[in-house]
This record gives sequence, C-alpha cells and structure tokens, in this order.
Amino acid sequence: MTNQLTQRYVASVDDRTVRDAVQKAVDVELLRVAYGGAFLSRPVFLDHAQQEGLGRDLAGVFRLLTSLPGLVTDGDLGRYCELVGMTPSQAAAVRRTAGAPPVPLGRADLYHDGEGFRLLEFNISSALGGFENAEINRALRDVPAIADFTERERLRHVDTLGEIVRVMLDTHSAPFWGDRPFVALVDTPASFPGLERRLGFMAELLGAYGVDAVACHTGQIEARDGRLYAGDRPVDIVYRFFIIEDLLEETGELELIDPILRCHENGGVTVFAPLDTEMYGNKRALALLGDERVRQSLSAEDLALVDRFVPWTRRVRRGEVEVGGAYVDLEAYCVENRADLVLKPSLLHGGMGFAAGWLMSEAEWRAALDDAMRSPFVVQRRVAPGPETFTDGDVTGPSVLNWGVFMAGDRYAGAIVRGVADPDVGVVSMGSGARVGGCFHGPDPSAAL
Repeated sequence: MTNQLTQRYVASVDDRTVRDAVQKAVDVELLRVAYGGAFLSRPVFLDHAQQEGLGRDLAGVFRLLTSLPGLVTDGDLGRYCELVGMTPSQAAAVRRTAGAPPVPLGRADLYHDGEGFRLLEFNISSALGGFENAEINRALRDVPAIADFTERERLRHVDTLGEIVRVMLDTHSAPFWGDRPFVALVDTPASFPGLERRLGFMAELLGAYGVDAVACHTGQIEARDGRLYAGDRPVDIVYRFFIIEDLLEETGELELIDPILRCHENGGVTVFAPLDTEMYGNKRALALLGDERVRQSLSAEDLALVDRFVPWTRRVRRGEVEVGGAYVDLEAYCVENRADLVLKPSLLHGGMGFAAGWLMSEAEWRAALDDAMRSPFVVQRRVAPGPETFTDGDVTGPSVLNWGVFMAGDRYAGAIVRGVADPDVGVVSMGSGARVGGCFHGPDPSAAL
C-alpha cells in the first residue's frame, strides 16, 4: 500500500541509516516482553482520508454484525450462538453477560490489496493484542529522522489504550467502591503464565489514566458477599482476557468463571467486555454478511460496504453456495479453487486451524476441507496484500503487512502492523516470523496550520 505520505518518507529518510536507531529506540522491556524484539525498520502511514475511511467502514461493519441476531434468529441469542458454532455451555455464558447496546470495541485484521483495505477478521472483544502500540510510536519519535518527518508532516497517532479505557469506563454499570476504579486484568490459569508480565505492564500503564489495576487469573479471584476480590481489594471491573474458546467443559474454566458471571449478573462488578462480543467477532458472523437472507435485508449502502470491504466469506457446509451471482456446490467449488481460498475455524484465534489452499496439495486440501465440514469453519477468498519496502538486516526489500486497526466507539482508534517478507505466507503473524511496526496518520488537510 503506497500513499503520498509513505512516498515522501521513503524519498526523505533512508531506511538503512535509521534501522539501528529504530531498533535501539524500541529496545525497552515493555516492548521486548510484548513483541520479542522483532520490529520493522520504520513506521507505516495512513493519510487522513484513509484513517477516516477505516473508522467509518469498521463502525459500519460493527453495526451490521451486531444486528445479525435480530436478522437471522429473531433475537434468540441461544439459536444465534449455535448458528455461529458455540457449544451450549459457551452460549449459556454469553447470555449471562449479554447487554444492550453491544460494547463497541475491536481490532480488525486487514490487508491492503493495492486498491483498498480488505477485512479478513474483526476481533470484537476486550482480549486484544497490540494495546501497547502507542508505546511503539512514542519510541519511534526518539529517532531524530522520524521525529523530524512526523513534525514536518504534522503526523499524529492515537493512544489506543486511552481509547480502550474510555470505552471501558463509559460502559461500566456497577458502582465504584473507591476514589479510583479498581480493575482486575483476568486471564485463565493455563495462559496466564505466558501473559503475566505483559498484563503486569498493562496494569502499570493504566495508572496514568486514573485506574488502579492488577493482573491475575480466574483462580485468583474470590467471591465474597456479592463482590469479587483480588487479594483484599474489591474489584470494580473485570477486564476480560479469557475468551470463548477457553469456556469448554473439559478445561474446567466454566467453574472458575461462574463467580465472576454471577457477580456481574447481580450488579456487583462489570465484566468488560461482556461475552456477547464473542458472538459478533466470530468468523461465522462475518460469513453471515454474505448470506442471501441477510443481504436481502440490507440497504444499498450497506451492501456496497460489504461488497467493497469484506472478501467473499461463507460458512463451510454441504450444499450450494452463491458465488458471483450463481449457485454452485460448495465442496466442488473449494476443491477447484483451492489456490484462491483459505479455511478458518470460527472460534479459534492466532491462526490456529488456518489452512491456506495455495500452500497445500490437493489431497491435503481435500482432507482439511472434509474436517472443516464437520466443525464450525468458514472459507474465505484469498486477499493478496500489496507489499511495502523495509530494511531487514542488510537487505532492503518488500514485505507484506497485516494491518491491525482498532475501533473504539464509532471511530478509528490506532493501528499496529505486522510484516513478513514472504508474500505467500498463510498468516502474517508473530508465529510466522512477522515483525511489528507502529502507525502514524496525517492531519486533516482542511484544518488550519
């Protein structure tokens, strides 16, 4: 993706001369813990129109996704949860925290295909990686060449964590029990050891926003007299890092979260974000935007948004499916077009269960497709990201980017990018060797200098 800001940066700043300064600037403990020291050689840039457009598009898709239960199951959340692949126990947990209106917080994963951004997934949740992105941007401003460029171009970045705090406090419904909100950043016992230091840093960062916080797991929360306690202090808000895939009978996690959900139901604490967000950030929810029953109920404007912004995505199931206005057998279509398709499990995260047809033999793809037919999966048309140029070591060359763009409320709330040199990689993620970068955006050209 190339815009004039990027062109001007590349023309005025030599990546090779700043790469060492960039790596030194981001070499701080918080960012090492979060990203392991793997950073791109420069920031990326959005012009004002792109930033505003992303905010509008994500807010529009969020509105459509949160309307789906009413459109496809007449508001029956149990039926809707089953439709998007949740187990009965997961659906029960969702219903226990469901509220109106849905909490408007998420991070979209997008590729830019050279013409525009395409939405691969929309993680609507509080358990979002990348919340430290403003710290990357602050570190990058310590590099003189980048600082000079950002000042000359009047570039800014959004404080994503600050936007998350704003939404969190706006949606808090239980009473505060002290001068400052006390927030428990809660994960599961299984994943907490790997996230403890990162969440500990988050707890420290929250202090600057007037919030006291502690990192813990569900086994360290105690219910007493209708309240939840972390240690000897009553909790106002449970900031949820446990996710719907954790809530299966065999994990034992349902028993541990029951006191949290019970206290939320009784008004003694606020769970942020409620588990109903998992209904909307589900990959099958994105696929439902292509369902003919849903499309018939959308306005012309909304149809145009879906067709422009969301790649062809459908639930994996036996039978016929619409492709380009015609109906074809889904299985046969997937076999014939595997080089242009990916399979994704509806509820898993981090690229788990992902299958890229162009990286597999026909036999491997048929086996993956057969497995997907028996589980909640979606199939999505491949988006080929347009490359940008970065320096890695002594080599300057193209990398493809996964843009992680945050939405808070109804607006753009910052971005973090991950980049890899291999254009054919299945998933651009830390697991595939991606490096991380910050994002600056340009000013409103109509604003006074």
